[in-house]
Amino acid sequence: MLRTETLASCPICGETKLQRLLTAPDHESHTGEYGIDECAACAAAFTNPRPLESELPKLYEGRDTTDFPRLDGIVPKLRDFAIDHYLAGQLGADSLAGRATFSALDFGCGDGALARGIVRFARARASALQVTAVDFHAGAPPALAAPGADVRYQSQQEWMDKPGRYDAIFLRHVLEHHPQPLRLLGDLAATLNPGGRLFIEVPNRRSTWARVFGPAYSGYYLPRHLLHFDAKSLRGAIERAGMACISLRFAHTPLLGRSLGYLSGRDIGNTGLLGLASYPLQVAVDAVARTSSTLRAIATAHG
Repeated sequence: MLRTETLASCPICGETKLQRLLTAPDHESHTGEYGIDECAACAAAFTNPRPLESELPKLYEGRDTTDFPRLDGIVPKLRDFAIDHYLAGQLGADSLAGRATFSALDFGCGDGALARGIVRFARARASALQVTAVDFHAGAPPALAAPGADVRYQSQQEWMDKPGRYDAIFLRHVLEHHPQPLRLLGDLAATLNPGGRLFIEVPNRRSTWARVFGPAYSGYYLPRHLLHFDAKSLRGAIERAGMACISLRFAHTPLLGRSLGYLSGRDIGNTGLLGLASYPLQVAVDAVARTSSTLRAIATAHG
């Protein structure tokens, strides 16, 4: 069991007027039921009660949750292709121009797929780079510990002791896991080089599929997701952290497989056969509804 805390105010803006949206179980490790409350002021939603910050590493220590997906067959190649496409769109063709060395941080690196993608991005452009990957664990994931990975791995504590400076920071499906998102955004903003950018991606709680699946929606991922953003609350969090939000748009990631698994009590993954087969339907329905499964924001430090 996890030690928890119950919040009386919004962790983004401090508002005390809260509305309970739903209650759902921990479908992954069965630690109990958790509520999701919505802030009347800033539209952020958050898990309440939630695990204490000191308890959070317990949820990821085995590297065996859906944050570390089991990928077989052609799926790893498909994911690498998607990551390469993502990086090309986010960083742009001229992002490395005029830089002797491009320094990037993958904060909350998981199995290291994005960090390896950043290495591929720079190598394809014959650019010198320094890539740092950070996560809860003391040791690097296998993909980053392998020879030739060219990624420096740090535990979160090691990074906090010596954070470094970066041209690009990736916070991809990480902000929603952090109990103090404004603190995290502020810490990261302080490490950006002049002109550097912070690339954020989070689940969108306004997705059509959140309404379809309700408590079984895998985007909620209780109790690991502590915050549940929509476009308004994500922009508000960035600005309250003292940063400028220069872009915010819809994006998509597979979520239907796990949602079906939660609903049926079966082990169905987002990147398995059923999860990937249902992904075009997921995107199409959200597109018709003018929403998405995820939100992508680009932020920069003022000044």
